[in-house]
Amino acid sequence: MIDRKHRLFVRKPERIGPPARNSVAKWQLGNGLNVVASRMEGLKSVTLGIWVLTGSRCEETATAGLTHFIEHTVFKGTKKRTSLGIARSLESVGGNLNAFTSKEHTCYYASVLSEHLDLALDVLSDLVRSASFESREVEKEKLVILEEIRDSEDNPEEYVQDLNYEQLFPSHPLGFPILGSPDTVMRITNRLVRDTYRRRYRPTNMVLSVAGGFEETELRHLTSKWFGRHAEGRRSSWHRQFKPPPTRSRKGSRKVVEKKILQSHVSMGLRLPIHYRNSKKFDVLAYNLILGGGMSSRLFQRIRERHGVAYSIYSFTDFLYDTGVLGVYLATEKNKTEKAERMVRAEILRLGERGALTSELKMAKAQMTANLLFGLESTSTQMIRIAKNEIYLKKSVDMSVLTDYINSISLSDIRQIAEYVANHLHIVETSVIT
Repeated sequence: MIDRKHRLFVRKPERIGPPARNSVAKWQLGNGLNVVASRMEGLKSVTLGIWVLTGSRCEETATAGLTHFIEHTVFKGTKKRTSLGIARSLESVGGNLNAFTSKEHTCYYASVLSEHLDLALDVLSDLVRSASFESREVEKEKLVILEEIRDSEDNPEEYVQDLNYEQLFPSHPLGFPILGSPDTVMRITNRLVRDTYRRRYRPTNMVLSVAGGFEETELRHLTSKWFGRHAEGRRSSWHRQFKPPPTRSRKGSRKVVEKKILQSHVSMGLRLPIHYRNSKKFDVLAYNLILGGGMSSRLFQRIRERHGVAYSIYSFTDFLYDTGVLGVYLATEKNKTEKAERMVRAEILRLGERGALTSELKMAKAQMTANLLFGLESTSTQMIRIAKNEIYLKKSVDMSVLTDYINSISLSDIRQIAEYVANHLHIVETSVIT
């Protein structure tokens, strides 16, 4: 066991780099809606996302699943479109429309040919401004979401991750499943849905993100046309509604759920003092790639390729407003579960004690840089990137700043992360479905 003292990771600046130069346009409508837009030369398509700064983290125990429920029910009809009308609106011109709910925000997004930008903005505006929430549709959607919860519980990989977050953040909204539970979903009322929608879906609590082929002058006109008429609503800081994560004081535990399945599915998780706004997250991302981020990673090569103990195994990261998570997932034979867990812990300790190889860090940097540059060719990836930068950092970040930072990561940076993780293995939470 490593016994060196560790301070919080503060060597590098908390916020990443200077504002980008001419890469992302940003403006604010009169009602407080922030718009960020990245024009991608030569493209004939565009992806748009309207981000509502509300997620499952904003819920109470009795209302778990409410944010996701609203996201579903918005699509059941608005004042100007039926459910079928919403579905056909963009599909009729070859586009697509969808949404997702996360721990800290809800996003409604669309991808269309650039010539249909006007229509896409119309539809997105309609969804976040004029949802009708008819009583019969609200009741019907409860049944749909109950099926979604059952589907999630029938997917061991997804279910065990939910259980692990519940272990990592006990009795805290970050530990609630985004879908909620059957009990909380059935308790949702039409009035609660309407009141929450009206309170949270306001321009000052949203970001509109656009990436692809468009003319900025036209986009400014169209965003004002479709979103400028939204009532401003009460101003408040998005993150001030967040309940701080629980203090880490107890040793890690192991929660086992028995199901009639052929394999055991394991999720091991550790909370980190590194969040989305901390530049040290890139050191963690590099460490993650070395540990279990691909087929050449240590966990994959040792546990699957060398010993054949697991078919599926990988490590993962998650960065939120004020905390982060590093985890490992694996699936194996039931009689090999504890052996696989011991092997994961042994590999984490080995990486903490000996550090990474130069060749491993070089490969991790190459993968991180390539992923960033690949994202520049995807309208959806770029839309998400500039939106999250605006939400979490309140500014855009030039790609050269990110690649320079990645190139500056050293073996000692990786070792600092590796030692911290190894020294905190005693508080790793483990969930098992067997």
